[in-house]
Amino acid sequence: MTTYRVVYPLGRKARRSTSSKPRPRTLDGMTIAELSNHKFDSEFTFRSIEQAILKRHPGVKFVPFETFGDTYGPRESEVIRDLPEKLRLHEVDLVISGNAG
Repeated sequence: MTTYRVVYPLGRKARRSTSSKPRPRTLDGMTIAELSNHKFDSEFTFRSIEQAILKRHPGVKFVPFETFGDTYGPRESEVIRDLPEKLRLHEVDLVISGNAG
């Protein structure tokens, strides 16, 4: 009789998942970070998104994507590594990422 060892292709979980914060009921007073990979005209898309949000929620503050660096490319590992600290530093409540394409 032949015995086969089965390997799960997705591997084991490296850490436990944490629960997410509940979604805010309003954007009023929120600080929103913009993350970009510079693939889809970030300047235009973020400007358009900001204008649309500010029409409905004039008290929103934005932290522009240039603050964080590119989330794709030669420095992406460094940008992602430093992201939690930068989000805390700028007191970010929400993040917009993957905004076009």
